[in-house]
Amino acid sequence: MQDWNIQASNLQGSNMYRALYDLILKFSMLLVAYTWIAYPLVLAALRWSARRALGGRASFPSAAAGDHNATMPSVSIIIPAHNEESRIAEKLRNCLEFEYPRDHLEFIVCSDGSTDATKEIALDFIARDARIRWLQSQRRAGKSGVQNIAAAAARGDILFFTDANARMSPGILRVLIDALADPAVGLVTGTVHLGEPEDAVARGQGFYWRYELFLRVAESDLGILATASGQAMAVRRELYRPLPHCYGDDCILPLDVRMQGHRVVQKRSAIVFDTMPHSIQGELRTRIRMTARNWAGTLARPALLNPLRFPLTAWGLVSHKLLRWLTPFFLGFAFLSNTLLALGGNGRFLWCMQSGFYLSALAGWRLTRKQRPAGLFGYSFSFCLANVGFLLGMLKALRRQKIIAY
Repeated sequence: MQDWNIQASNLQGSNMYRALYDLILKFSMLLVAYTWIAYPLVLAALRWSARRALGGRASFPSAAAGDHNATMPSVSIIIPAHNEESRIAEKLRNCLEFEYPRDHLEFIVCSDGSTDATKEIALDFIARDARIRWLQSQRRAGKSGVQNIAAAAARGDILFFTDANARMSPGILRVLIDALADPAVGLVTGTVHLGEPEDAVARGQGFYWRYELFLRVAESDLGILATASGQAMAVRRELYRPLPHCYGDDCILPLDVRMQGHRVVQKRSAIVFDTMPHSIQGELRTRIRMTARNWAGTLARPALLNPLRFPLTAWGLVSHKLLRWLTPFFLGFAFLSNTLLALGGNGRFLWCMQSGFYLSALAGWRLTRKQRPAGLFGYSFSFCLANVGFLLGMLKALRRQKIIAY
């Protein structure tokens, strides 16, 4: 009789653990499916409904967009630079080609402790064009630090932030300024097209970036966008708040604009060209840095995560950002719990599917390292590489490691 009681107790215990593992598995998989599949589908449905309600327009109407009779605002173009001797000349030539009234523009190159010939190249341009100015920090302050220096010295009504490696068409500034003609819009960002050098890393990560752009455009059309691309951001000067040095400008500046009740807009016609890291290590470093800085930056504006104050923006930030950065933890919980279930004879088919997915990512990694086309394996590798970056970035954020200069 005692043996039967022990066996019954063991059986109940094993059933309890199986139920717990099953719950963890289902909950983790549900969060992953919502973040990467359901949320984009809901966005697409809401966007379609909004377009029908607005008579086919892709976004909310702009009260004054396109009114070229209005006085054009002055614009300060701010270019942070750290050892950009190989790119600063081309960048300045690109900006000087902007189709905008000459006397409404100024260009500020702000150096973050450059030790190469960046200053000499910039001074050569200044000697030929008085609209260009040179500023520099006394010590390494990071990108956000020198942007604060430049913003404080800027004279323009609009602050236009752009990176030294970004290239733009001559008409981009007018497109961005037209969007700011709507008084409800506080910040406008360009749409980055990543260059496609002939390497497998760029091809694989290009899929991930296209997915990201879809989310941003949909959120912009719905008026809930709260992120931007640092390669090209135009913001009203009165809405600019000094950037904490440890947060990314493309994260914290849109959040500050939303906090002040203005919209952030993604302009599809404002095309910016940039390149991706040409190596797995370079892409991973970028993902780690962005995750660590932007997680801390998002949590630094907790009011925007309050569904009572900013219901749709809070929903977008949690779904688009926070849950995505937490995805590697969900995936780890799902695989571990399913492994424990499979050892007990349950969930073996799903475990085989999970294992097959990670093996395909491993195959994609090997092919990518050899600069060979990865095919379908490239998509699983792209997803896993991004999540490894999220994981390492989150670990830095949870340890409160601050990345200022990079």
